[in-house]
Amino acid sequence: MKYLFFTLLFFSFISVYAQETKKFIDVNWISELILPADQISFTVQIKIIDESIEESKKGNDKHLNELAAILKRSGIDSNDIEISPITLGKNYEYTDRERKQKGFFTEVKISFLLKDLSKYYELTNDLSKNNFLEILNSNYGISDYEAQHKLAYEKALKAAKEKAEYMTKTLGVKLGGVLEIDERNNQQSFANPFNSVSKVNSEGTNISGNVTLRRSVRVKFEIE
Repeated sequence: MKYLFFTLLFFSFISVYAQETKKFIDVNWISELILPADQISFTVQIKIIDESIEESKKGNDKHLNELAAILKRSGIDSNDIEISPITLGKNYEYTDRERKQKGFFTEVKISFLLKDLSKYYELTNDLSKNNFLEILNSNYGISDYEAQHKLAYEKALKAAKEKAEYMTKTLGVKLGGVLEIDERNNQQSFANPFNSVSKVNSEGTNISGNVTLRRSVRVKFEIE
């Protein structure tokens, strides 16, 4: 039994050593897709301060209904609207460097998706007429993000293989199988991709922009 254990242990060491001494080539590649945006995501906040929590909540509910009417006029589907849980509390202000309570607040955040970019100026004009809300952020997006995300990785992997093939061919060696694949998004991968405005026409009736997807991979190939 001891002999069998020693034999198994011996062969496992040989296997590990053989794997560690394999010749290989390490290849890195970044794939970049620049795509026209077809939607814009918004996050807005409604925060109402009043003398009582009850009054601040009533005001918040009123303005939330007003916002819902604006979004409906802009053709935004209710399934593309998300409302955060309500936050209520004491409101504090600083007077002469002293923190003092001044009324109570009620706050909600609303996220929504504009899929018809021709409604952008109409929507933002309506929002700007209402002092009860604040636009916290807005981002260009693409409706087929997952498919494009996958395509960017496929392009990066294919390009990495092509790079490894011409490098090994130049050196007169044969490219073997894949030993390791590493996703290397040092630039980070955001749910909302990097955004850039490409054009706003002079009439101000339409808006367009691009979304850039960058995906980085490292592939380790065996050299035969």
